[in-house]
Amino acid sequence: MINVNLLGIEVYHGQQVVPNDTYIDHFKKKGKDLAHFFEDIIGMDKRYLIDSEKENSVTMAIAAAEKVLDKTGLTGEDIDMIVLSSFFPEYTAPPSSIHLHHAINGKPDCICLDLNGDCAGMILSLENVTKYMSVTKEVKRALIVGSDYINSVVNPDNEFCHGHFGDAACAIILEKTTDERGLLGSKCRINSEEHNNILFPGCGASNLKNADKREWLLDWKPFENVSLESAAKNMLDLLQENQLTVSDVSMFCFSQYAYANIVDLRKLMDIDEAHSIFIGGKYGYTGTSSPFIAFYEAIANEKVKRGDYAMFWTIGAGSQNIAVLFRY
Repeated sequence: MINVNLLGIEVYHGQQVVPNDTYIDHFKKKGKDLAHFFEDIIGMDKRYLIDSEKENSVTMAIAAAEKVLDKTGLTGEDIDMIVLSSFFPEYTAPPSSIHLHHAINGKPDCICLDLNGDCAGMILSLENVTKYMSVTKEVKRALIVGSDYINSVVNPDNEFCHGHFGDAACAIILEKTTDERGLLGSKCRINSEEHNNILFPGCGASNLKNADKREWLLDWKPFENVSLESAAKNMLDLLQENQLTVSDVSMFCFSQYAYANIVDLRKLMDIDEAHSIFIGGKYGYTGTSSPFIAFYEAIANEKVKRGDYAMFWTIGAGSQNIAVLFRY
């Protein structure tokens, strides 16, 4: 175990509530009946959207970070490392994490970086930052924020992305500790045969200067070889390596992209609904932050308490699926 305390977690989401009917009607006009797809497969009911004239992925990240700092009684001066995970960051120069650092009045001796793992980014950030903290004595506290505004680049003709996403950010603070809590292990599996299935920019960055908008929008094809069996094996192997069983885990925080995937994972691993909540119907799919917003909701509803085990799992474009076992 790498001993870190997840000191606090907070969420910010857009204030506009948009129901399924908006998207079902949109696709109906294009000759597609997607009511069953939205309601039963991806399991959406509503999603929170931001005011695109005033907000973006950085403003959401700042709002979530300020909430978690306030909750934990810390300031930017107390943070030694800032990592911002985003599918499509508002800025790449300078990194969006620098904008976040400025907004929270971070100290000069702080490490800032953006991590792009697409939908797997925030779990990868948790894993990488925890390991970095374990070998870097100067880093005692780290702020990790996952923030996505994917709706800004989705193709309105593509049912695999248009209507799925909610706009949200989640912020966590990690702190070194001697207590028996932290990262117990992680497992990652890559299937690079999927490398052309989800592309942004759709035309490639080198072609942007000659492309029209439809060509550079997110190009999302269905995953052809999603293996939930391999995901289940990764999680079960992690548990076995730590002498734990499924029943020892208080909450499995899965990707919230599709309700049907969570149902299948429940069957594969013999997990009941109470220990694998689905919150996508409320928030929409929030990308990189989705497993952590599930964790936030589980804590808020007293389904997870201090000392409990949690399993985080998601899959990102490419494809990459990652599982992390954590003691809260």
